[in-house]
Amino acid sequence: MENKKDKVKELKHGQKIAFIATSVTLILAVMKGTIGYLFDSKILVADAFHSSADLLAIFASGFGLWLASHKKTVRFPYGLYKAETLASFVVGTLILLAGIEILKEGYHKLFHITYVQIFPILPVSVSVISIITAYFIARKERAVGKLISSQSLIANASESFLDIFVSLVVLIGILLAYAKIPYIEGSIIILISLLILTLGIKNIWSSLLVLMY
Repeated sequence: MENKKDKVKELKHGQKIAFIATSVTLILAVMKGTIGYLFDSKILVADAFHSSADLLAIFASGFGLWLASHKKTVRFPYGLYKAETLASFVVGTLILLAGIEILKEGYHKLFHITYVQIFPILPVSVSVISIITAYFIARKERAVGKLISSQSLIANASESFLDIFVSLVVLIGILLAYAKIPYIEGSIIILISLLILTLGIKNIWSSLLVLMY
């Protein structure tokens, strides 16, 4: 009985972390989208869409943990603990979709190069803030995920760590556009997108194995 109470307590703790991460990611996505639109920074706008995909993934994790923390019922005599694994599957799918979008953006950047004349202080600042924030979110999600053995939180942490590199690529891309250096930006984005696609496929496969067990 005590173990079940501890399990529910752990799930609620994971749920809290997931929803905090959701709120922070929402703020970052709005910041990137707004600044990107106002300063005509296409890559920052694309990064805002990527953060929105992260937002959906983190929300799916929190929702799954919320379902899993519910007690047994007549309809669900074994509880809803599998819901958290199902959420992990959703996370993997969203990561995969994000990877495809970034791949398309990288391909587009190879042939459509844009340059800026004035140093983009605000876009650069938003990218730096995003990198720092993603780092702290990833560390917290991974720590709590391992503590409560939450697949979805660990998957989100992996995505957040990758988001650090994606944001770094965006920062480099903004600076390269200002320095009028072509092609490198698109090539790096394509490389990062392949890493994200690999991670998404891995999470989907591991979740399917657990769900079919």
